[in-house]
Amino acid sequence: MENYSLENGNMVIANPYAVTTAQTDIMGEQQRHESGNALAANSEARAIASVKAQVLMAKQFPRDPAYAMNRILEECKRPTLVEHALYSFPRGKEMVHGPSIRLAEVIARNFGNMTFGYEVLERRLSQGKTISGAGSSIIRAYAWDLETNLLIERQFEVKHWRSTRNGGYPITEDRDIFELEANMASRRIRACILQMIPGDVTDAAVAACKMTASSGIIEMMANPESRSKLINQMLRIYGKMGVTQDDLEGFLHANVDSWNADHMLRLKEVKTSLDDGNTTLGDHFPRLAVENQNATVDKAQVKRLMEAAKATGMQGAISDELKKMGIAKFADVPANKYDEVMVMIQGFGVSSEEAPAQIEEPAAEPAAEAPQE
Repeated sequence: MENYSLENGNMVIANPYAVTTAQTDIMGEQQRHESGNALAANSEARAIASVKAQVLMAKQFPRDPAYAMNRILEECKRPTLVEHALYSFPRGKEMVHGPSIRLAEVIARNFGNMTFGYEVLERRLSQGKTISGAGSSIIRAYAWDLETNLLIERQFEVKHWRSTRNGGYPITEDRDIFELEANMASRRIRACILQMIPGDVTDAAVAACKMTASSGIIEMMANPESRSKLINQMLRIYGKMGVTQDDLEGFLHANVDSWNADHMLRLKEVKTSLDDGNTTLGDHFPRLAVENQNATVDKAQVKRLMEAAKATGMQGAISDELKKMGIAKFADVPANKYDEVMVMIQGFGVSSEEAPAQIEEPAAEPAAEAPQE
């Protein structure tokens, strides 16, 4: 029998789930050090000790839900927070409202015994001038309730690519990549936090923020001088994004002279939604959406693409790259991706400006087209 021993003449049953002795842990550490992994062992030990300390503190000082709720509601009285606390975006014929990234972070901090953030698991370098050749990062966002040991995480990939109205370009600077990673991770962090926080807590915080925002805006809109200043400020903010007064009046279905506190609150929520990256200008203002998203390039553009491809002498490689982009042939290139495809072609060799002046018509160049599916 190995599960019992005698102590002072009494039989003692061994607990199979008992924690291993300190001596065993020490021996294990010594073995790791002796194997040449001292640095890794120390880093691992520090990380484990940090997690254990957080969990231990959470167990010793559990959250008080009523106190946490009061702290959250008190935070929602701050105008500087409320300024960026809510977002809204159209879904069908309705407007969807919700807490912004900033509000989700405030709720998590005051809810207590939670930790959240993100880590870059892997970063790949750029290999070309197209989206398929751009570098990428594998990121894990998480929210962890230390008290209940509930962990919610999201793992996703971020392309090092910045889209523009004229196509886009790869990002290679470390600072730009870091900012892109942080911006994309913040959305997933918010999703993790909101999935973990009880829904009624989030709803109460949103309602409190709306009340604070409404009271402040109502007071400003009641005074003609401050009303004019607030409206002009809003027009300037949207004007920098290319949104005109007519666009805003059409969105609100109200003339600027009749704008009230509700209208101004909606515009603030839309601005927060745009800042957080939840929506684009085209979602709220159709005029600013990418026109003819389903349209393909015209014949003149097809010819220029084929000329550029022939000039490189690498039609086969270009054809393969097009297939990776989901494009069967040049005639199927979306109109809003013309610049992107042209940059991709030029990246293989000679640009279209250096191509021969006299070439055959597009129809006579089947080799330049990607194979039909």
